[in-house]
Amino acid sequence: MPRISAPTVAEHRAAQKASLLAAAEAIIHEQGIDAVNPRSVGERAGLARSSVYEYFRSRDDILAAVAIQAIERWNTEIEDSLTGLTGRERLSRFVHQAMRLAADGHHDLATRLSQAELAPTDAEEIKRLHRVVIRPLELAFSDVGVDDPMISLTLAQGLLNAGIQLVGHGAAPETVAENILGMITAAITS
Repeated sequence: MPRISAPTVAEHRAAQKASLLAAAEAIIHEQGIDAVNPRSVGERAGLARSSVYEYFRSRDDILAAVAIQAIERWNTEIEDSLTGLTGRERLSRFVHQAMRLAADGHHDLATRLSQAELAPTDAEEIKRLHRVVIRPLELAFSDVGVDDPMISLTLAQGLLNAGIQLVGHGAAPETVAENILGMITAAITS
């Protein structure tokens, strides 16, 4: 039986899985999605390919797990920054935080992963998590009395996506955030 490198088997398995996910993420950043497979991820993490299959059934499982982890990380950072805020303060912080995270490269991974064709169940989980990420924006719109928050939310998502692209191409995140906020504020106050 292989030696474990943690106090418990559960902790060992969690550490091994985290190592595999970190390896897959590094491969995506360095070589692209096409370079991700159980063999390359195992080699990068220092594990045999057969060990990778103890954690993931396939390449798609690896990519889905990386995507889910990235979205959860993004969501945690956004949620933590919004604690105790409501209305316009929540809206402003959400937009500024999203642009800051984009500038830090957090959204780059999501962009790369969006190119992968994942199994329908994985894609649904990712869509569900994305809805969780934008929930604070929906709450901010409700707080300020937007008549139809879902339409406004969809339009605001378009602005946020365009902003993330601009930041990804080198635009200043604060400038982009202020422009997005100006457009959203003008739309919801008219």
